[in-house]
Amino acid sequence: LIMSDGVLYGLGVDLNSSMSFVDGDITLASYQDNLVQAVVNRLNTELDELDWFYYDYGSILTGFLGWKANDTTLGFIKSEISNVLQEEPRLVNYDIRLEYTGNGGVRIDLDLYPTSDLIIPANLVLTNTGVIELETSEDFNEEE
Repeated sequence: LIMSDGVLYGLGVDLNSSMSFVDGDITLASYQDNLVQAVVNRLNTELDELDWFYYDYGSILTGFLGWKANDTTLGFIKSEISNVLQEEPRLVNYDIRLEYTGNGGVRIDLDLYPTSDLIIPANLVLTNTGVIELETSEDFNEEE
């Protein structure tokens, strides 16, 4: 990995999974954004859904839908996220913080460490439909 002008090179470049276009071309997720996108893709993929390409790829997070909103459930969710992050070869370490949102989801704050001295924050939300999304301000609005 090479750091230059605040950009950590060597984390890869891939198509942006949001399928957004600029001037008719699909945008790319580069470097730090690519790492966050890879983590989100792993979390959103059902475990072994892609087993013909990738062994043990994905997560079982959707299995926690409907569980009681308590610290025990958060512990299971944190454990599963940890299992998924251990499979990401570009990480040397990570921190996970979880809390329930007002609309039935789980806020996931990650600190991803591709090197011991670089932190890439990723603020995600596990929605009540089982999808991991990048955090937006509306994710924390109380339902009326």
